[in-house]
Amino acid sequence: MFANVRMDETAQPPVELPFGDMVYMLSALLDPSFCLFWLEQDVLAPDEVKSEVKEMMIDLLLVEAQKVTIPEGSSGEDEEEPLVPAKTPQLFSGYRKKSTKKNADHHTSCKDEVIRYIQVCSEEEVDCMDFWQKHAKIFPRLYLVSMKLLAVPATSAPVERVFSHGGLIMRPHRARLSAKTLSSLIFLKCNHSVA
Repeated sequence: MFANVRMDETAQPPVELPFGDMVYMLSALLDPSFCLFWLEQDVLAPDEVKSEVKEMMIDLLLVEAQKVTIPEGSSGEDEEEPLVPAKTPQLFSGYRKKSTKKNADHHTSCKDEVIRYIQVCSEEEVDCMDFWQKHAKIFPRLYLVSMKLLAVPATSAPVERVFSHGGLIMRPHRARLSAKTLSSLIFLKCNHSVA
């Protein structure tokens, strides 16, 4: 993380370091209680470096938001597409104009959505999941990106519990358990509440 925010100059690229993946930076950005506040307050770097990191994070978020396709009817924009005029010179020219406009505005609307999100985060202080439930229609692209990126657990405790259950099941007197049987027993033990 320190290498990504340029507080630690290492010989290795940040991606190869533990926690060097940009998903950690993006998940912090998509949590409205952190957004960009942590960058301003906790990063001990010159203001030029902070602004470079901020732009890099916004660009990464824009790339992720542009990959997302939102379902029809949840565009997040209040303006509606103009209707096709009754008399058009060619049979399908109205459809072509509509699709061209939508594709040209896709990048602009993603950037506007990110800018509005940062503004809203500075005005409100709420729980992360409550925020995204309330603002799913206002920020449809960012909502989908946040559901993908924020699904990563922030702790290793659930994995530690799985290993602990595995240790309880695989005892010396059960040394002949196959890997498949052990895996199935651990799965059943850890997911018994789902059934």
